[in-house]
Amino acid sequence: MRIGFIGLGKMGRPMAEALIRDGFSVVAHNRSRGVVNELVSQGAQSALSPAEVAERTDILFTCLAAPEDVEQILIGPGGAHEGARAGKTFVDVSTIEPDRSRLIGRTLAERGIGFVDAPISGGPPAARARSLAVLAGGEPAEFKKVEPVLRSFGDNIFHLGPVGSGSLAKLCNQILTSVHQALACEVMVLGTKGGLDPARLYEALSVSSGQSRGMDRAIARFVLPREFSAKATIELILKDLECAMQAAAGLGVEQSLAPVAARMYRQAVAKGHGQKDIAAVILPVEERAGVVVKGNR
Repeated sequence: MRIGFIGLGKMGRPMAEALIRDGFSVVAHNRSRGVVNELVSQGAQSALSPAEVAERTDILFTCLAAPEDVEQILIGPGGAHEGARAGKTFVDVSTIEPDRSRLIGRTLAERGIGFVDAPISGGPPAARARSLAVLAGGEPAEFKKVEPVLRSFGDNIFHLGPVGSGSLAKLCNQILTSVHQALACEVMVLGTKGGLDPARLYEALSVSSGQSRGMDRAIARFVLPREFSAKATIELILKDLECAMQAAAGLGVEQSLAPVAARMYRQAVAKGHGQKDIAAVILPVEERAGVVVKGNR
């Protein structure tokens, strides 16, 4: 089976590499050609445009940061749809709005092209370990067609309903992720300001009822070691939060905590931390409190 892959960033590259290792014939395209050349050295083939990728493959994956880019590359002028014949399937693993996923799905369906929105969760380490969670939406036949390919990089795969369902589920996850980590950072600043040892406080909280995966990620991996090199950037999670709040507004569902978290991440961006890891949301909170949360963990 011939697989196309467009978008070879922190997530896309290890996913494409997993497909190559599993014996799929991979045709790759990316704005930056250096990473394409590196994949070619591993056995991939290169394409010069989204339309060329679609023309040469059976299933086409996109993994892109900006929702607008997903729409443009799949159904815009010069996009992949112009090179695809009826019967092919496009799979988008990006985090975008459900309405945009449905628009893409409808537009592709008019040309006889299937579409599955299958955003992923777990970050680059899980992509390299082939242990991503995949939250998929699409027609059952299209999902069944792409599921064996998804298993190259995901070990928890969920078909959640029609097109748009995967995107909505991912946005629900992103609200939880962003709120948990922002809240954990506030709590650690509070305890540190009050005289508690940050490392001991984290150790106590990690076995108490307030423990969460988000807290473990932010505090143990980034805050206490004072290492904020990005695994997932503040600007990216802020984009996801804005997509989530837009989806919620469209459904008439009030969100109380997501806007608060978004404000905290915007403050971090304003302070120049947008390209740092999500956990760097703690930096403006520390600055206002006049403390630094650090430890030996």
